[in-house]
Amino acid sequence: MKGYKRFLKGLLAVNIMFILVVAGLGYKKERQSQRIAEVSPALETKAEIATKSTSKKVIPVGKTVGIYINTKGILVIDTGEVTDMEGEQKTPAKYKLLPGDYIIRLNGEKMRTKKQLIEAITSCGGETLVFSVNRKGNEVDVKVEPIETGVNLYKVGIWVRDDLQGLGTITYLDGDRFGALGHSINDTDTGALMEVSGGEIYEADIFGVEKGVSGTPGEIEGMIAYQTEKVVGRIDRNRLYGIFGTVTEDFQMKLEETEAMAVADFNEVEPGEAYIQSYVSGKKERYKIEILNIHKNENGDQEMEILVTDEDLITLTGGIVQGMSGSPIIQDGKLVGAVTHVFVDNPKKGYGIFVETMRKQGDE
Repeated sequence: MKGYKRFLKGLLAVNIMFILVVAGLGYKKERQSQRIAEVSPALETKAEIATKSTSKKVIPVGKTVGIYINTKGILVIDTGEVTDMEGEQKTPAKYKLLPGDYIIRLNGEKMRTKKQLIEAITSCGGETLVFSVNRKGNEVDVKVEPIETGVNLYKVGIWVRDDLQGLGTITYLDGDRFGALGHSINDTDTGALMEVSGGEIYEADIFGVEKGVSGTPGEIEGMIAYQTEKVVGRIDRNRLYGIFGTVTEDFQMKLEETEAMAVADFNEVEPGEAYIQSYVSGKKERYKIEILNIHKNENGDQEMEILVTDEDLITLTGGIVQGMSGSPIIQDGKLVGAVTHVFVDNPKKGYGIFVETMRKQGDE
């Protein structure tokens, strides 16, 4: 998956987001003076009644799962040209529909999928199309005159996308609620945080790892069966520092460890030895790392720079690979953070966000 160009201390870094399996989809997290690249049937939402722990203890997970995101409307990526019946190039939607718009309705009819939208435009008969869109939180109506590109075949020249899917890592469980990824899901082309209407997490079968080397991030290789019986949780929030939702009782029962662990306060985390917890080998393992330093990111929030020192993990993956985003970081018997980035030029090094920052956003 292609990345985004920014510089940080003269080094390349890569956002270890979950691995997309839909062509053209992706995610981006803005970072000042840093070049990064990406490395990674609906159910009724019950977030309002989800169980929440009243203590600062959670269960560290590190398990890779399949993720399916339902967007809140159909996202406009860009506009383009269409060729009419006389061979002339037209741009009917230019400056009307904008990148980042979410199409909610067309001529008053709710649009749920990209396929439904395309079919409605194609068979519109040439009548003026009224797009009701969510534009930066405000609903506006946009009129577009369709162009006949073939006999009774109409287009408006827009690039759109709807649902997203891929692999990601769950960081922690707090009651039956989870936090995962350690970063937001953003659109590749617009860079905007995706408006999420819901989604599911699924069991994932991991069958290998492509090792990371200098200049090329590795990745977890897996397969996801997007079937109802494979659903193990539900997504209800997409925030700057993670995705959040609830898991099933069956998922909780299958975890190898169910004992809650204290969440470290910001002032308890120090440079020095720590561990990454991950199922990347096929079973739960803890791998030695070193927290090199702690600093504030461009959002004013604390993050940590980490170095993988565990020879077993280096032999297996080369360090941090795509799909490990969200892997819990543990120090002195407390959960301190989640892996979010890897340096492209040195896959042993990366970044982590504080788990306390994640939890605050998950509770909003």
